[in-house]
Amino acid sequence: MQLYVRFRLGGPERAAAAPVVLRRALRAGVADLVVPGLDELDLLITPGGSITAAEGDGGVHAVRFSAARRRLTANVVVPASEIDAASAPVAPAAHLAELARRVAARCAPDRVEEVRAALGGAFRDAVARAA
Repeated sequence: MQLYVRFRLGGPERAAAAPVVLRRALRAGVADLVVPGLDELDLLITPGGSITAAEGDGGVHAVRFSAARRRLTANVVVPASEIDAASAPVAPAAHLAELARRVAARCAPDRVEEVRAALGGAFRDAVARAA
């Protein structure tokens, strides 16, 4: 599966290297993963900051799946308070677990638990490597 990850930073105070490390870990983690009906996963991750805190907006938003193109897009918003409580690479872990559940439900409705476990495990391992 091909993974595209973009970041929209909520402020300049966050370490600029953290998104790069997380993106590389995520891409390596899902490179060999096969999700039935899905070839491309396109993520926009927005970590909150001093300019855009994203408080109250945290979670997985705008999940769109195109069966014809075998592509899913989603926005993952991580509030600044969650990043302050954890570290920048670790903060999106809960939201990535939710994303894994929603990807499995959309792309492989007959194998939801299997796909959720595989994708969630890949995300969890990637976050651990990035931390």
